[in-house]
Amino acid sequence: MARNSLSYGAMQELSTSRLARQFVRGLDYPIGKDELLAAARDAQLTDELIGALRRIPDREFADAEDLAREMTAAG
Repeated sequence: MARNSLSYGAMQELSTSRLARQFVRGLDYPIGKDELLAAARDAQLTDELIGALRRIPDREFADAEDLAREMTAAG
């Protein structure tokens, strides 16, 4: 029987990444940081994802790609 090669942490990271992508794609753009954080709280995102959103610059984001770039940069 084959064992799963992904650790629990890796699987959790993939799940978090997938959730973040779905959330970012589902927003109405343009969107400012305050509205973004409110939407994240309303969507009951994890503390980890909300923390990542808090680290991005306080500006308006034109579209999902714009926001995803900032989230990646803020890491």
